[in-house]
Amino acid sequence: MHARSAAHRLAVFPLAAILLAAASVTVSARSAKPEQPARLRILVPQSASSIPFLMLADEDPVKGIDIQVETFLVHAQALALLLRGDADLLYTGTSQGWENRLGGSPIVIVGTGVWGVSSLVGRDASIARVADLKGRRIALPFPGSPLDFQMRYLLERAGLDPDRDLEISYGAFTQSLPRLLAGQLDAVAMPEPQATTAVREKGLARLFRFADAWAAANGGEPRSPQVSLFAVAEWADSHARTLASLVTAWRQASTKTAAKPADTAARYAGSLSVDAALLGEALGNTILWVPGFSDHKARVLAYYREVVKYLPGERKPLDDAFFFAP
Repeated sequence: MHARSAAHRLAVFPLAAILLAAASVTVSARSAKPEQPARLRILVPQSASSIPFLMLADEDPVKGIDIQVETFLVHAQALALLLRGDADLLYTGTSQGWENRLGGSPIVIVGTGVWGVSSLVGRDASIARVADLKGRRIALPFPGSPLDFQMRYLLERAGLDPDRDLEISYGAFTQSLPRLLAGQLDAVAMPEPQATTAVREKGLARLFRFADAWAAANGGEPRSPQVSLFAVAEWADSHARTLASLVTAWRQASTKTAAKPADTAARYAGSLSVDAALLGEALGNTILWVPGFSDHKARVLAYYREVVKYLPGERKPLDDAFFFAP
């Protein structure tokens, strides 16, 4: 491990930098850069999903490149830094990336590393599958969120009308969890590690994982793209070999993390300020996997075709140029 640990490499952006980055974002012309840069700056959320990148920052497996990882608080502000050239890569929600692309942003998707990360939690263990939600009250993060459009898809596949057969409300997890505990809701959809935290610290039950519900609705396949790596197209084109090497190392780090979640959790619990046992359980309920480029493109396109009906705004196709390939 390098002298600089992952804990030292992680830094939440100061407010002044965030506001500066978020203001009047334009993509400036980038000067020519060498094919292999000396440093890669990668922005990631402070969550269990990012552990493979923390491992890359520790081990620097791509020869000649110093991989630096920093956390962000808000996707839009991190995207601003990416577009300004103040960061090389951004790890964030898959649907947030495609929304930006469809809105005209010059970003490309390099790969996806998380294919299942959320659960439905509640008190009544008789809710064990999507069909059991008939007549229930559930909370989702916000209209159009990944959990919203995926839940609506799953409800219809289970023969339920999302707008008539149950009551859906929206709110941040910090708002929905107290309502659940007060008996005002029957279930709340939450990603990791919040779902495991609610189960372990609030005495709630994990009613079902969204990956399992997705598998039940899609012939046994539990994986759906949730968190992906993005770059600006021009930068990606000029650093294709570097990105290919990074994705190979990322795949190996993800495999290590998935194979030994408890060991990995013990290693990075301090960096993420999370209890090691809790983090290990959260990792056990997260599907980490980095497929090859062609397989990745096919899977993301297939998922998009399945859920596009439930997305907000105009339904546009994803263009081929959105998908990076070395």
